[in-house]
Amino acid sequence: MIRQNALTIGGVSTASFPFKIIVEDSPSITVNESKTLLIEHQGLTGAVLQTNPHRGVMELSYQLYLVKPSEEQLYSFLKLFLKEGFWMETASFTTIRFWCYKAHHSPVQKDKLGVYETKVTFLCHPTKWFKRTDVQAFRTSGSLRCQGSAISFPKITITGNSGGETSFTVGDAVIRLERLQETLIMENNPSQPSFRTQRGQPIKWAGDFISIDAGKEDSVGVVLGTGVTSLTIETNWGWA
Repeated sequence: MIRQNALTIGGVSTASFPFKIIVEDSPSITVNESKTLLIEHQGLTGAVLQTNPHRGVMELSYQLYLVKPSEEQLYSFLKLFLKEGFWMETASFTTIRFWCYKAHHSPVQKDKLGVYETKVTFLCHPTKWFKRTDVQAFRTSGSLRCQGSAISFPKITITGNSGGETSFTVGDAVIRLERLQETLIMENNPSQPSFRTQRGQPIKWAGDFISIDAGKEDSVGVVLGTGVTSLTIETNWGWA
């Protein structure tokens, strides 16, 4: 079927259906403004900058034309837009994908030729995520090379052996461990953060979950503490 401008929604492509689906040209991609505020005051010349690097939800809208689907095929297709929390990719952009919270569509209109028309809007995280995950492994202290320009949240796998307190550092974040006797996995995704053993057991640690702002840094330092033999850092970088 039609692959030009095809959308892949939660792993399902619009080109995979047994009827033609025409996707109009992709919407413009913009860099969403940060939530930083300029606060003015009568007793102040200029303004105070209240910095907040986080950005709001991005909306991506597409006009779709469904060419003569059966009633069953139509509803099977519309079922895609009931998904929540999914990756969306478009053939127009070969290196990036979008994390969508949900989607909604306008009422579906049918013309005299049997073509259905609807406008679909995806509500997405503002980052344009790379399709490929970057993996960098460290057996000694070094530098993590940043990519893109967005704030990213790495997955870190820690191995080593230390019967006493030890630590590791990524950028400005210092993570202290009560001990290190088996492989640990630190998930820094802010929607589902966790720090556990590879077996899923909780651990005793101190510090904050880690984020890396690639818009400000080309690289960040990585320091392995006593008994830490390796850090493997997996990062889904992206563009702001």
